[in-house]
Amino acid sequence: DNVAQPMELAHLPYRKGGSFEDYVGERGLEKRGKRKWRKSVFDVVDRLRAALQPDYVVIGGGNVDKLDEMPADSRRGDNTRAFEGGFRLWRDKALIV
Repeated sequence: DNVAQPMELAHLPYRKGGSFEDYVGERGLEKRGKRKWRKSVFDVVDRLRAALQPDYVVIGGGNVDKLDEMPADSRRGDNTRAFEGGFRLWRDKALIV
């Protein structure tokens, strides 16, 4: 308990030998177009919510503005949130890093 685990969820396998990143990252947007990319974003967020059961999912990156609607239980974010979370890890004395 109280042990932080680093995770690189973008590299998890997804479809046709690709990863989440291949479908919802810049490559996915360029290769598949906005409509299919948005559909993949919603699907990946649904899968992450089911597996990790977070209160909400923060969607960041340069392409978040291309989402007209947000998936359920998600929020727009940016990299400052990632840094804030990282700093919090080091300040929380109860957490084993």
